[in-house]
Amino acid sequence: MPLSTFIVLPLFIITIVFASLFKKKKWQFLIVTLLTIFIVMELTSIYFSGGFIDYQFYVNLNINDIIEGLFIFKLQAVLVIVVFFSFIFLLLKLANWCKGKCRLLPRALLAVIAIFSISYHNGPLSRLYEIYQVTSAPREPFEQALQSLNMTNYTNKNQLVSQQGKNIIVLSLESFEQGFLDFEDITPNLRHLRQDYTFFTNMPMSPGSTWTTASMYTYMTGMPFLIGGYTTSPLMRANQTNLVSLGDVLKQAGYQIRYVMPSPDFAGIGHTAELLGMQVISEKNYVGQYPAAPFGLYDKDIFDVAQKQITQMRQNNQPFALFVSTVSTHAPNGFDDERMKSIISPKPDNMSFVAASLDHNLGLFIQQLKDEGVLENTVFYIFPDHLMMGSGTPTINRLSQKERKLYLLTNASIQDLQKTPDQTIYQIDLPRLILNGAQVASNGKFLTDYLSAPNFDKKQFIEKNKANIATINNSAQVFK
Repeated sequence: MPLSTFIVLPLFIITIVFASLFKKKKWQFLIVTLLTIFIVMELTSIYFSGGFIDYQFYVNLNINDIIEGLFIFKLQAVLVIVVFFSFIFLLLKLANWCKGKCRLLPRALLAVIAIFSISYHNGPLSRLYEIYQVTSAPREPFEQALQSLNMTNYTNKNQLVSQQGKNIIVLSLESFEQGFLDFEDITPNLRHLRQDYTFFTNMPMSPGSTWTTASMYTYMTGMPFLIGGYTTSPLMRANQTNLVSLGDVLKQAGYQIRYVMPSPDFAGIGHTAELLGMQVISEKNYVGQYPAAPFGLYDKDIFDVAQKQITQMRQNNQPFALFVSTVSTHAPNGFDDERMKSIISPKPDNMSFVAASLDHNLGLFIQQLKDEGVLENTVFYIFPDHLMMGSGTPTINRLSQKERKLYLLTNASIQDLQKTPDQTIYQIDLPRLILNGAQVASNGKFLTDYLSAPNFDKKQFIEKNKANIATINNSAQVFK
């Protein structure tokens, strides 16, 4: 159980004391209900992300994500309901007991102590203030917003000059963090690829890039997905961003650009990909051709669609960039594909089976690229979109036995990447690494290009500049 779970103790005290100040039961009930909602939300956030309510939690409060969450986390949803009503019953009883047994001054003192106990840096109140800072970030003229992070001489889209290099394949694997590669019975193919190609092990997950859409936005634009505006569905009203993205650079260089995903509706990634200049390819392009899956396509079929897209694009006299997102290893238990049961040996839990299935299909995909000679002029990049969410599952328990990190696996040369595997890399580095590794020359700039000091802690920089980053993202939006 995460240490942060003990947040319920001071929150319980605050709820009991405040409710005990009212004589009428309806006001007691209202206070207890409202604060119990907050307590349960904090526990939910701790369960999914290991931390207190933050901007990620806030963004995912929109109705579509809540419905998707109820579909995925059925057992957890039932548990939340049970805990919610149990807490209300318990806290009402304790509030009445406290009102009858404790004098006002000791109650007030206890409440003050409880409030102070949660007022530390990165504590629950601090995180709530950060949400306010990010959501209240103003819209300014884009050039002025860039100055907040000293991003001078930024190349605007109409100033882009790019020259094509190698073909590009980017594989973003759902929740498939580095710890999976420690399990020989689950990831033999990725472990083998790790030996054959360049593998970056020092890749921490950073704020603003910790869920699917945020991760994609970050590796496309080089900017964490922190956006001003009091909305739980950022970018949904925008049809363009003034931030230069991979799509902009590659389009200017004459690349065919496509993004294969299970469903454009999953986590809103379809709209975000289109906004960043991608042609979205999903189950909607292959109606009735693949088995129905919880989120459009199983991973096996995603790789099949990706292979078809590569074959199609290779017939044209243009370089291509293919981006692919998988989904079957989504927390808490993954979505198993019945067809894989004749291929993958039984595993102790469903997530292990699904993870082994992803590894198998990924291995076949890379081998097919080799056999067809695609890799002779193509660089691939494989990385997780984020760490696996949740806690208490067998998979999370295994992954938590060591420091949990992301990784980057690529066949690009170290010389082209201009990074060595022993160096720490960050999610905001990915667009630069992708272009460098593919030998795409461009005058386009990303945030990471302004943070070039040796051993610079970019994760800490993001933590300290969330409001400024939100201002830039907010100011970059072009609305319909």
